Amino acid sequence: MKNRLETHIEDEGLVEIKDPEADKLIYRRPGYEGVPDFSELDARISDTLRKLRERSGLKHADVALMLGLHPQVYGRYERNETKMNVSRLIHLSELLDFSPIDVVMAAAPYRLGKTREEADRRLALIKIVETLPSDAVDSLLSLVEAMTRLRPKAEN
Repeated sequence: MKNRLETHIEDEGLVEIKDPEADKLIYRRPGYEGVPDFSELDARISDTLRKLRERSGLKHADVALMLGLHPQVYGRYERNETKMNVSRLIHLSELLDFSPIDVVMAAAPYRLGKTREEADRRLALIKIVETLPSDAVDSLLSLVEAMTRLRPKAEN
């Protein structure tokens, strides 16, 4: 008989891999890309942060100042020498006016869809929803909730 954890791992389709940083076994959810190494995810995040900063027209020293960091410290994020925590990412997204979902999509598009095309469509939808006025969001939410209630139970 399986315990609660074993059932969860199986139900969620998690796979056991070795974490190269901790040299321990961990569980991950494979996507259409398989299971990218954390180092690959970190590199994608760093590259995206640099591109978003460059899009803003600011130098990394400018961004560092607004974040309250020394330019060398901020530069480590863009060079993939230091991992950015979520609260710092949110702060940076406020300063450079991007959605944190942009960074998630760049690093792990497989988390938004079963194929790259599906992930791209979901991101496009998210980007549209982000710009909708409040009353349109309310209407769209009501519509989606009604559609969800109409789906057969097996699909929920």
